[in-house]
Amino acid sequence: MPKLKTTLLQSWQKVNEAWRYAIVAFILLRLLYTLWSWAIFTFQPLAVQNFEFAGEPILSIFNLKDSQAYTYLREVNGEILTFTPAGTEHLTDRETGSVWDISTGMAIQGKYKGTVLRPSKTPPSRLFPYHGVAPYPGIWLSVWQRFDANWYISIAENGYGQIPGDIHFPPLFPLLIRTLQPVFGSSFLAGLFLSHLAALFALKFLYELFLGWGEPNTGRRAFLFFVVYPAVFFLFSAYSEPLFLAAALLAFKAMHKRSWHWAGFWIFCAFLIRLQGVALLAPMLFLMRQDRPFLRRLSHWAGLLVAASGGLLYLYLRSISAKDTLPLVETDLHARLVFPWQSYAYAVHALFSGSAAFIDFLNWAITTLFLILLVAGWKKIPLEYNLFTAVSLAILLSRMVETQPLVSMSRYALTLFPSFYILSVTGKGPLSRRVIIYLSILLNLYLSGQFFLWGWVA
Repeated sequence: MPKLKTTLLQSWQKVNEAWRYAIVAFILLRLLYTLWSWAIFTFQPLAVQNFEFAGEPILSIFNLKDSQAYTYLREVNGEILTFTPAGTEHLTDRETGSVWDISTGMAIQGKYKGTVLRPSKTPPSRLFPYHGVAPYPGIWLSVWQRFDANWYISIAENGYGQIPGDIHFPPLFPLLIRTLQPVFGSSFLAGLFLSHLAALFALKFLYELFLGWGEPNTGRRAFLFFVVYPAVFFLFSAYSEPLFLAAALLAFKAMHKRSWHWAGFWIFCAFLIRLQGVALLAPMLFLMRQDRPFLRRLSHWAGLLVAASGGLLYLYLRSISAKDTLPLVETDLHARLVFPWQSYAYAVHALFSGSAAFIDFLNWAITTLFLILLVAGWKKIPLEYNLFTAVSLAILLSRMVETQPLVSMSRYALTLFPSFYILSVTGKGPLSRRVIIYLSILLNLYLSGQFFLWGWVA
């Protein structure tokens, strides 16, 4: 046994350092979220919310164990009740202590015994949007089937045009899901596999990149800051961020090798994963300019043509499938095109108006932090990466959703990977490092827990 242990250790040490760090980080994160989701569906299997929506006092209930959802009106005999879970099949209201059956909405004990809650005009499918996709039956994985994951799965299974607004989601990720669906027997499992695989490769590429920028400790600290980032859990759901991150990093690797056709291919892919792929054209042109003579090489034009064709293809798909041809204009989702500073100013106004929720404040704080990091670190990393971050922020801030300022910026910031290195440079002191790590972990657990419980966090 000691000999086997020594052999395994020696074999592990022969593995590329970047792969070792990526694999360890990947496994630790996956174990963390597995244990955390187990704790949630074991000790809080019901997601119960009391709130106002569309002018109604609504009670919404979602059972994590069987994915059953219900919506009722909280008003009984002119009184607005507030409900809390009482086991997995019943609720109690705080006002009278009556016990209510979840599946029927009937009070079975207490003052309101025999009374039945009226159904809400808002159906469960509006609050827990599966978009016609069947919930995955296994609870260990079903907690990851939330929000955007269902958009992608629906497109993969049914194509575009089945749900208003689905054209706002670019086609490459759903196409890959559809391709692998026969292998896994489930579109959701295919999406999870793609995200997990892309996340593992992205972690490896990030580690290599960060260590190549300077002092090893700074690079490893930047990698750690990324791994504990509050929204990093999105890399493990069927979301497009891990694929975009991997494609962007591969595009940069190809650019630095002056392999312009491969750079163009990966930018083409990035375009068809997220609109943010256009931000990769700025560093591509900048690095091409250094590969003289600028735009006088056939490889330059070939790379640009391949890259741009991804954006043109997506615009063409939108033109034949959507009423809003511009990608940032989404009337179905209350989104419109504005100048970046208008979106930021709108968020600040919402914060001071008193109407903002915690997630609005968090999105604003993260946006502000990444803007500061961009300015503070302009000369600390290669310029092409700053160009990517700057154009990315401009694109992300040019889309303003009227119902939620800076919506999803905490998730979108995952793709702004150069900023994590700048954060490492500026936050290298022991106190700063502890504050960043501890605060990130706490927010990570809170946001991922809310996500599992169908809370909108990004």
